[in-house]
Amino acid sequence: MIIFDESRKIFRLDAGNASYAFQIDTANRLRHLYWGPALDTTDLESQNLQRDFSVNPDFDPNLCASPRMTFLWEFAPNDIGTYSPATAIVRNADGNTVTDPLYTSHRIFAGKPRLAGLPATYVDSDDQAETLEITLVDAVTKVEFLLRYTAFRDLPVIARSIQVTNKGDKPVDLLKLASMTTDLMYQKLDVCYLDGYWAKERTFHREAVQGGLKVLGSTRGFSGSTMNPNVMLCDRNATEDYGRVYGVLFVYSGNFAVEVDQNALYRTRLNLGIHPEGFTWHLEPGESFQSPEALQNVSDQGFGPLSRAWHDLIRQHLINPQWRTAQRPLLCNNWEAMHFDFNREKLLTLAKTAKANGIEMLVLDDGWFGKRDNERCALGDWTPNTEKLGCSIGDLSDAIHAIGLKFGLWFEPEMISEDSDLFRAHPDWAIQTPGRPLSYHRYQYMLDFSRKEIVDYIFEKISSVIEEAKLDYMKWDANRQMTEVGSFAWPAERQGEIAHRYMLGVYDLYERITRRFPTMLIEGCSAGGGRFDAGILHYSPQIWTSDNSDAFDRLAIQYGTSFAYPCSTMGAHVARNWFAQRYSPIQTRAAVAFAGTFGYELDLNAMPPEELAEVKGQCDFYHECHHLVDQGDYYRLGNPFEDRVVAWMHVAKDKSEFLLTVVFPRLDHAYTGQLLRLPGLDLDASYTDGTHTWNAKMLAYGGMDIHDPGYGDQQSIVIHAKRV
Repeated sequence: MIIFDESRKIFRLDAGNASYAFQIDTANRLRHLYWGPALDTTDLESQNLQRDFSVNPDFDPNLCASPRMTFLWEFAPNDIGTYSPATAIVRNADGNTVTDPLYTSHRIFAGKPRLAGLPATYVDSDDQAETLEITLVDAVTKVEFLLRYTAFRDLPVIARSIQVTNKGDKPVDLLKLASMTTDLMYQKLDVCYLDGYWAKERTFHREAVQGGLKVLGSTRGFSGSTMNPNVMLCDRNATEDYGRVYGVLFVYSGNFAVEVDQNALYRTRLNLGIHPEGFTWHLEPGESFQSPEALQNVSDQGFGPLSRAWHDLIRQHLINPQWRTAQRPLLCNNWEAMHFDFNREKLLTLAKTAKANGIEMLVLDDGWFGKRDNERCALGDWTPNTEKLGCSIGDLSDAIHAIGLKFGLWFEPEMISEDSDLFRAHPDWAIQTPGRPLSYHRYQYMLDFSRKEIVDYIFEKISSVIEEAKLDYMKWDANRQMTEVGSFAWPAERQGEIAHRYMLGVYDLYERITRRFPTMLIEGCSAGGGRFDAGILHYSPQIWTSDNSDAFDRLAIQYGTSFAYPCSTMGAHVARNWFAQRYSPIQTRAAVAFAGTFGYELDLNAMPPEELAEVKGQCDFYHECHHLVDQGDYYRLGNPFEDRVVAWMHVAKDKSEFLLTVVFPRLDHAYTGQLLRLPGLDLDASYTDGTHTWNAKMLAYGGMDIHDPGYGDQQSIVIHAKRV
């Protein structure tokens, strides 16, 4: 529900169990008032939420050195004495960058509009959300800013974006645009973020907010593995189930920046948007630019409720509705078994073993196209290598389908090899800066997806393969990131647009493929988890979480990922032991992989009989309880960076059953067990796994007695219990 108090010029947005409020001041600027647990009308009317002088921009300037530093801004102007990061910066025809738009109008309506050309959250019916649009206009440049706020009815989430239109008669350049700005008047906050690198993605970090500006982001052309567009601000004493936590999430897959700025008067500003470094957008009179969508979420009971709200939002309002409740096929990927060395006979032998042990889909990874016998060539030549396969891709697919498995293929649509027929024919199709050498990474370049004709070409080539192979699944990889960002197709004044136009081209290709092949499942991938973000999830309901499938490392990777992204989006497979010095039994590797979209990256035909029997049992168990992982409420019960045991739990929405997983990554002889309290259960019930029965109150308040299974490190316990 969205309410406008005409007498006090206050907007109040109620979303789930949260409220958000801001005000039009006497100078027609927007001032932030409140973000937190739900308010009612009486609360809002009875309390002066903003210091009296701060709604008047013309008070005595002698009160402080910079009066506007005391304001809490909802849209932060540039270069008028605020001295904190602006929401937007526009360079006008005269060359100056003062940007100070003022309120002119607003409207409130049911539902939520889509964002043309961009991924965004959606609603199934207008009664699920309400939207506020506010128009601001800069009096000098005549540039218009349309601010959109959508409050979801049942979740504490607000979606925000800004559309900029040049209503003047001269061209301007947009140098910066945050999709959202919020100011908080708290002195003691921590900032939590997910950083990392290849094979160590989304590592959870927490530190105190200090005076000055901290920028968390990526300038790689992708959201990247080094920083994720998911950031939280929280009380210093916030835990999983205690304290105020604010979260923001960007529905975008390219360059981004989260600015956390605490000024000398302890106002903490939170900006989220496209990274301004290297970004400009030229706007001729009448032209517009639409920002990607930013999402904001708040919990007054710690990190757990914040995460569960993100999970529900992504499952219900972001991914393709077809995959909300559909169980994903249990797959076997051939890469670890064969790399580039495969043929029809090897693939069909693996398929038969997979089928016999409960697996539902075979995925043929890299090497099936062009002359691709190694990673140095053929990207862009999306023609099946019938000589290597020993048949057409259609015949191979028919044979795999005849065995009773679904069939999937690996693609890297955005890349091109120097040693490829496509590059020899079109060397200008690679992203590059004229006159400078191209950086060669992983023996490949990036295609210039800012150009529609290139996206069109790749779409037709890939579509022909999908149709011939009757694909059930596509693994969409992207193994390098941007350098020498430029394009032959655009004039000089638009070269700063290439990185964003590239991402618009990626989204266009995703959109066209999902429309043409609506039943095909797409799994995103980017050198593992290098582009795991809400933008990709709009098209691809699951993403390969990391190339690192080591069970010990995955505890930390999946832990960090879970702060915003549901387990149903995390590709998680049982693979070989990565490190010879750290053995993990197949039971533990499976226990960790159960917390995602389950599958295997093993040579099943080379496994000893006892391990192959384990695979069959794991597949049966997956079918029995994976609906809890896909749809249940998720609880983190242990921190892999601090605790002797790491545990998590999935609880059915109706509390009728739960799946508890406990992993013992490192133990010593002093460990004698512990009581693990289990939240989220029906406290008036008991639960049983068929062997043991537990009282829910004792589980919640006293805890379950957890002992080492008796075999040392890297062991695990998995309990699936149902309400009696």
